[in-house]
Amino acid sequence: MWMRFDSSPSRGKTGRAGAARSLLAFVACAGLLAACETSVEAPPQVEAPPPISPEVIAVTEQAIDQGRYADAKLLLERVLLAEPGNMRARLGMAEVQLAFGKTAAAAESFEQLVEVPEVAARARQGRGIALLMLGRDREARNSLLQAVESDPGLWRAWNALGSLYDRAGAWKEALAAYDRALEIKPDSAMVYNNRGFSHLLRRDAVAAIADFDTALHLDPDLEAAEENLRLAFAWSGNYEQALVGVGRQHIGRAYNNVGFVALLRGDLTTAESYLLRSMAADPTFNKTANKNLEYLRSLKAINKTAEVQG
Repeated sequence: MWMRFDSSPSRGKTGRAGAARSLLAFVACAGLLAACETSVEAPPQVEAPPPISPEVIAVTEQAIDQGRYADAKLLLERVLLAEPGNMRARLGMAEVQLAFGKTAAAAESFEQLVEVPEVAARARQGRGIALLMLGRDREARNSLLQAVESDPGLWRAWNALGSLYDRAGAWKEALAAYDRALEIKPDSAMVYNNRGFSHLLRRDAVAAIADFDTALHLDPDLEAAEENLRLAFAWSGNYEQALVGVGRQHIGRAYNNVGFVALLRGDLTTAESYLLRSMAADPTFNKTANKNLEYLRSLKAINKTAEVQG
């Protein structure tokens, strides 16, 4: 079972980055300077680069919002060459670091911006998400709460807060956070997936299935939602439905997952059947499935002893 917090780096085109080059060109001028009775050649004078247009920054932010992190990175590198102190560009580069899995570096980059008024709320949001991914839950919660206090419209912060509340078993707060995120971003497959996962943690399979279905309708390629949907079907006892459409290369994993859910539901006979099928279908799952089988057999032994004593 798994959740998603942010978009994967895209394979976006580099056309926008190429077009931006002319905006970032440095212009050098040389001239002649008269001094006394003789003419001497003046040292070259380099003009300061023109200020970066707000429209250029807006383009990078749009690329980040659309998950086109490679495009954004190319533009941001050029912006920061011209204006190292551009805070919006620095924030954007921190988002790119986060997207490319440089989580610790991203957390540090966001940390450097949390006191900059222009970007403080979004920097706290990014820092909170990075800390959440690093497992530093208390710090993440503080940063995210500060972010939404400053800007209640930060849907990614609400989504991350939902995950934190799930970890703490604070189901009511988790649902409220996901609902708030969806009010702001109603087309987010990620948030629907995460809210569905929250329902699944509470073993509410019906609500989970509805959210995973919506997530896949919004993003048919969201693998997390597809896998979670199978688990939700298994939680509802619909084991065969959980396996519909699974490719041969993934069938061992699917059998193991269905068997594990059946085990948690107390359906031990069904669990044993699927775990054995997992081992037969994919040797790479022998160790995992075998551990689950050992646990299952210990439960059977406990149940049998309880029956005898009863």
